[in-house]
Amino acid sequence: MMNFLRKHKNIIFIMTITAFISSFIPYLFYYKNYIAKVNGVKIPLKIFNSLTLIQLKSIKKVTNKQITEKDLNKIQMKVTNLLINNEILYQQSKLYGIIVTNEELKTYLQNLEIFKSNNTFDKQKYYLFLKSIQMTPKEYETILRKQICENKLKITLANSVKLWNYELENSHKQDSSTIKNNLVQEKISLILKDWYSNIVKNSKIKITDKKPTM
Repeated sequence: MMNFLRKHKNIIFIMTITAFISSFIPYLFYYKNYIAKVNGVKIPLKIFNSLTLIQLKSIKKVTNKQITEKDLNKIQMKVTNLLINNEILYQQSKLYGIIVTNEELKTYLQNLEIFKSNNTFDKQKYYLFLKSIQMTPKEYETILRKQICENKLKITLANSVKLWNYELENSHKQDSSTIKNNLVQEKISLILKDWYSNIVKNSKIKITDKKPTM
């Protein structure tokens, strides 16, 4: 289970923050202390700002280009959608009775490569990272817990999908080289896509007013 989850690391594990990012901070604040509500649950502005800063740092390192207002707006929208999607799936995971124990969270955290020194979890490195993104351990670990729940939910749903014999037979009639595992994965993908689309349609999502312009 944990090996699978490690393959789905989010942007929050990728980069640390450096001084150049500070020039963008004034443009990341909305008038409210949250950027969206999902079924009444607020997504904190502070978390949104931290993830946006990490995205900016990542882009700057790869492209070394000047970030424009248009670029910033795209990044903010991407982070907003990411946080909304994560919250929707986290809420669904609770409905399915999915939980993450403290031990699971600890194991997952300590296995993240960015916090290791000499192949061992480095607590100082971890706290320096938190300081750089202006997060408390509780805030960061809440994000991790939600992501692990999300991945557990996807695994649970995927495991419930079955391929019927007639589906395989019909597929072979069209293409005799069809591989069963590929067909199963296609079916899982379609079912999860439809399932998530319906969940979003039935969710109450409200994004806060636009931020001040640059």
